[in-house]
Amino acid sequence: MTRYGFALRLARQDALRAKGRTALVLGMIGLPICAVVALAVLRATSTARDRSAGAEPASAAESAVLALIVAMIVLEVVLLAGPAFVVDVRRRRRDLALVAASGGEGRHLRAVVLASGLLLGGTAAVGGAALGIAAAALAAWTAEARGAEPLGPFTVPWLLVAATMLVGAGSGLLAALVPAAQAARTDVVAVLSGRREAPAAARRGWPVAGGVLVVAGVALCLEGVRKWREFGAAIGAAAIIIGLVLTCPWLVGAAGRLARRLPLPLRLAVRDAGRNRARTAPAVAAIMAAVAGITALAIGGASDFRQEQIEYQATLPMGSALVRPPLDRADAVGEAVRRDLPGVPVVTLKALPGPDGGCVGDDWSKCPAVTFAAERDENASFDLMDNVVGGAREARMVLGRDDPAVTAALDAGKVVLFRAAPLAGGTTTAKVFYWEDDEEHVVRTVEDLPAVVAAGDPHVRAIVPPRVAERIGLPVRTEAFGVDRADHRVTEAEQARLDRTLDGFTRNEGSVYVERGFTGSFGKVTLMLAAVAAALALGGSLIATGLASADALPDLATLGAIGARPRTRRLLTMGRAAFIAALGCWLGIAGGFVPGIAVTRPLTSDVEVTGAAAHGAIVDVPWTLLLAVGIGIPLLVALVAGAFTRSRLPMARRLAR
Repeated sequence: MTRYGFALRLARQDALRAKGRTALVLGMIGLPICAVVALAVLRATSTARDRSAGAEPASAAESAVLALIVAMIVLEVVLLAGPAFVVDVRRRRRDLALVAASGGEGRHLRAVVLASGLLLGGTAAVGGAALGIAAAALAAWTAEARGAEPLGPFTVPWLLVAATMLVGAGSGLLAALVPAAQAARTDVVAVLSGRREAPAAARRGWPVAGGVLVVAGVALCLEGVRKWREFGAAIGAAAIIIGLVLTCPWLVGAAGRLARRLPLPLRLAVRDAGRNRARTAPAVAAIMAAVAGITALAIGGASDFRQEQIEYQATLPMGSALVRPPLDRADAVGEAVRRDLPGVPVVTLKALPGPDGGCVGDDWSKCPAVTFAAERDENASFDLMDNVVGGAREARMVLGRDDPAVTAALDAGKVVLFRAAPLAGGTTTAKVFYWEDDEEHVVRTVEDLPAVVAAGDPHVRAIVPPRVAERIGLPVRTEAFGVDRADHRVTEAEQARLDRTLDGFTRNEGSVYVERGFTGSFGKVTLMLAAVAAALALGGSLIATGLASADALPDLATLGAIGARPRTRRLLTMGRAAFIAALGCWLGIAGGFVPGIAVTRPLTSDVEVTGAAAHGAIVDVPWTLLLAVGIGIPLLVALVAGAFTRSRLPMARRLAR
């Protein structure tokens, strides 16, 4: 049997024997693969829909940022799974030493560890890909079942899925490289005699290279966004994170040298982490990389959310409601609305079709629109309706108040225009037209219509008196049903009932809108980011803490022999976990802060909503989340580590040296 076959057999037997560690490694590799495959399938499905609709494909910058995200996920997998394989090598070092004592060479020991990485990585990749496809199918089905627009024909990008599976298997192999190199250098005599091996010397060039990368990443973040926008911030963030990964061993050692003033259990924990950087630094780096990405996302997301809040514009007067029916079933919807709101005055809003109107059927020559000549405000938005036909009642509905000037103009038979420059001569011209083959066809024009320009922004182009609408000659159609806030304020329960009623008529057209102001919240996103950071910090810290506890059994026995109290072991374990989590979280916050600030410039400097006031870049730092990550997560990790640690100190025989 070749050494590879022998190594795979040993890896399989050990995986079945150590089921807890096997499940942990499979989850670390498989869950990120599952997430990447699910996102890839959903993206391919929506891309297929967009392609059939003639939409443009994703830009090169978006693809590059997606590639960076995948690369960071692979880095995170390697950093999280690496300590687990280190634990495995330490746990199996006696077996490896016996293999070496039986004639095995360093390459045989290396092959045994690499086989474990390949076996677990390959298994996790296959399982993660299958779960990802299933999760994407379930997400698409759930979204459509809840009434969302169909994503498109379910499409699985098999080439991308296969590449992701290869990346998953390769990440398991990469995570096992350093432990395999350590296994190949096993001191057989020291292991079989029960002595601990001396820690390997640190590489002095890594901190320097890491510092250079961090400085370069900061420069890329601050200057790259000016030229490459989000792509520049993403490249800078990747450089900062990789630089901090390279400096982590040195930072862990430096922290160990500063522990002299700490209480005894924490001092022992920090110094032990500094002496054994090979097991501590990967866990710290994994937590740091995850928290850095979460910090950048949190700052960018909070700033983007703040921009939405600043730029929000009410479509209706606060408290009013509007029901838009399908154009071909407006009368039936009106009757249903009045049944759902008994005793509530419902205003029927009729309109002349405008440039933004719809058409029942494909022949647009049968659906001409009308527009009134005026110098419009470039920032005006007419997303409520085009040309409302009516008088004072309809004007109060869209304006939210009684306007004597508007009422007087409508009573005098004048068209009332909004968000336009004053009219010369007090008249306007109505143009009736339709579009066909991207060409405008004018049906007729009606000149010398009396008109005025009114103040306010009701998000409609004009209010047209009924007799003027008759002169224009287009059929007036019912486009909406309104509930004036002065008559009734629609509750959330009533809105839900109206939504269900409208779903009975159509699922793709029509809507129920109640103006309640800006009601968005960033709280759910904050909780999700904090949960992800806590899970990754907990996993990385407990892995490194478990390895440290296994290595420190002789030290704990010595503490017991000299009279240490039973809770010393618990406090020592809690100190190790808290130190690893705190160092990783603080480094991550520092590493993600600059990219997060930098990405706010391309995200928030441009005005996204038509009609909103101009503003510069908006920076909103979620300090509550960052404090929870920097202080709350280390405390949580310490409590969990203490809860799963026995207080009784083990008694062991110390070997004479």
